[in-house]
Amino acid sequence: MAHPKPKPTLASLLDTLLPTVHLTKPPPHPTHPSLTPVISSLLLHPTIEAALHLLNADLPSAHFLVRHMQAPPAIEGMLLHSILHRSEGDMPNARAWASDAMDASDGWVPKHKGAERLDFNTVQAMKGKVAGGKRFAEFVYGGNKAGAERLIEDVERWRKEKGAEGEEELAARIQGELEKVLEWCRKKFGEGQWADARAAWVKHGEEVRKMGEDMVSGDKGFRDF
Repeated sequence: MAHPKPKPTLASLLDTLLPTVHLTKPPPHPTHPSLTPVISSLLLHPTIEAALHLLNADLPSAHFLVRHMQAPPAIEGMLLHSILHRSEGDMPNARAWASDAMDASDGWVPKHKGAERLDFNTVQAMKGKVAGGKRFAEFVYGGNKAGAERLIEDVERWRKEKGAEGEEELAARIQGELEKVLEWCRKKFGEGQWADARAAWVKHGEEVRKMGEDMVSGDKGFRDF
């Protein structure tokens, strides 16, 4: 008698997705198309779900989520937005979102670094639950504030130098980046269900609205968005 197939979990999805993540080139389709509905069915915090979709090279599904998290305190969604655009080859938008995320991580209003500080409540909401009280960007890139920009530059350079060596090293850095984002988000938001995803959404200003005019949208499904 066949045993029932175990229900998918975050851990089991990571066991499948992490070894196969490959975002050095623009992905033509999800790596595991059958996992798209599985990922969504877990109703995880939207940043965790978006990161899983990115691991699966499912950019449209990830884009639908991150476009709802485009301003502080949703700093995690802002960085994932940068990673998404870098993956698809839209380097100007990748740089814009990375810059916004780094500004916010340092406590500044995005695009107004050195001139306007984020309010106290927003800064508090951006804090994580990792050891040492590290800020988000510091945790993901090991204290190197230029880590996000450097990875964008290296991916861009490698793609221009078609056939160049170093793809495995680049792929490992991208995997490590997403692993750190996921570790931060799992500790901060937990691994339980967020049936009402609207709790994670943030309103954004006119500058962000203009950036998002051409973004990909998707079906809402059964979840509250």
